[in-house]
Amino acid sequence: MFISNDANKLELLIRVKSFGGLLIKHVKTHAITWLFLIALYQIFTLNYLVGINQTPSLPFKFFLIRLNENVETGEYIAFKWHGGKPYRDGAIFVKRLLAGPGDSVVRHHRNFSVGNRTLIGKAEGLSAKKLFPNDELREGGNTLQLGKYFVAGDHEYSLDSRYNALGLVDKKDVVGRAFPIF
Repeated sequence: MFISNDANKLELLIRVKSFGGLLIKHVKTHAITWLFLIALYQIFTLNYLVGINQTPSLPFKFFLIRLNENVETGEYIAFKWHGGKPYRDGAIFVKRLLAGPGDSVVRHHRNFSVGNRTLIGKAEGLSAKKLFPNDELREGGNTLQLGKYFVAGDHEYSLDSRYNALGLVDKKDVVGRAFPIF
């Protein structure tokens, strides 16, 4: 059966009008619910982010990040990547906060000790690219300055404060506290 082009246009117009009527009826019936959901979304996005871990650096894949919340040593900290390859500027990272201002970090060549934890510095990463030790910290004992944080992942190849690529995290780059979801 052959339907003319005008018949197709007419049928489409009828469907659009029918859908438009249904949409208007839906909005009138559920306007308060939609306004509530939009307001709830706005409140959520002003206070929280959802972070997705794309590497094996931590045992969790999803994090709820509470914006502008102070982080204590041992908790997860969310911060912005300060730029440069291999990640885009402003990418959100989540690591464990091992040391903050006034805390001690000891450097032994490529390795770093924080409290009772020793982090072995690798010469090259999983991508076979050379890794250079954090040159902000000198050989031996170091006390972190105000506004500086030493962060690390749980995986031995985590890109963290052991390496120059990340170094110490500045307070201005801290986004907030991260809570593992799963």
